[in-house]
This record gives sequence, C-alpha cells and structure tokens, in this order.
Amino acid sequence: MRALIELFVAPGARCLEVSCADGKIAGPWLHARGYGYVNVDMAQRSTLPFDDESFDAALMIETLEHLVAPDRAAAEVRRVLRPGGVLLATASNVSYWRRRLDLALPGGDRHPLSFNPGSLRRVLLQAGFNLVGVEGQDGAIVRDLPLARIFWKGRASAPYRVAERLFPSLLGLHVGAFAIKV
Repeated sequence: MRALIELFVAPGARCLEVSCADGKIAGPWLHARGYGYVNVDMAQRSTLPFDDESFDAALMIETLEHLVAPDRAAAEVRRVLRPGGVLLATASNVSYWRRRLDLALPGGDRHPLSFNPGSLRRVLLQAGFNLVGVEGQDGAIVRDLPLARIFWKGRASAPYRVAERLFPSLLGLHVGAFAIKV
C-alpha cells in the first residue's frame, strides 16, 4: 500500500482515509511524508462531510466489509475525489483457501461481509471508478496451516507471490484494489 501511495500520489496531496471506528491506520505515515491527511469514520454515516472533488487520494483499508452499504460508500468516496484521484482499498478475501476451510468447519472465521477479486472490482466499477485493478495480497500456506505455523519465516516465498498474482481469489488472504476517478 505504501509503495502505491508513493508511486501514484504526489507529496503534499490531500488524502482521505475512510475507516470504521477510530481507524487512522495510515495517518502517522502520511503526515511524516508531507501528505495532507483527514480520517473519517464511515460506520455511522451514509455520506461524507466534504465538498465534491476535495481529495487527491482515498484509502479504505479493511473498511468495506464492515459497512452496511459498501457500494454507496465507494460512490461517496468517488464523489469527493478530484478527477485523476486514486482510491486504494483492501478487504478480506472470502475465496482465500484458508477462509474457505474455516467457513466449512464449525466455529470458523466469519466476517460480516467479505469480497473476492471479482466482487470488489464490481463494487468499484458500479461506483463509477475507471481503471480498476484488483489483486490478491498477504496469503501464505505455511503460516495458515495450524501445525506448520512453527516453520513460518515472516513472509511468503517469491514463488507463492507469483502464484498469488495468477490466482488471487484462491491464494490472497486480502483483496487489494487500485481505482482511478477519470
């Protein structure tokens, strides 16, 4: 996420982080690099309290799956982005191999709403974004196998990362999206 911000968002740009509850995941990092930063809790609201085209970039980090109407929230974010503005979003991937296993077992991990690469892409396109790119992120086999976790070295191998790009639904723990308002 940080590399994408540095690549596509100019220093000094005005950034909006849309979160649930207190959020504020990216704020200190953005401030330290000279970005303007505003955080808003979208959990209890249906509109954003900003004028149209107020921001250069927006972040929704693990936010969409916690909202009642993620499609409306995405449309609101688009409304407050300037033309050429960038949205970077992540969400839990319901299609990840381990999550599928958890859903099949009693007492497994349950998210209120989860996405897969296709459903996140559809939400952003229906909100009016263009140039939407979606990929799998943060998956791993060794870390997510209960007995193999002792062999985990902190990150997935390079071959796993390549496979994750080829099969994002199955191998990405999270879904990451990059979308531009044209």
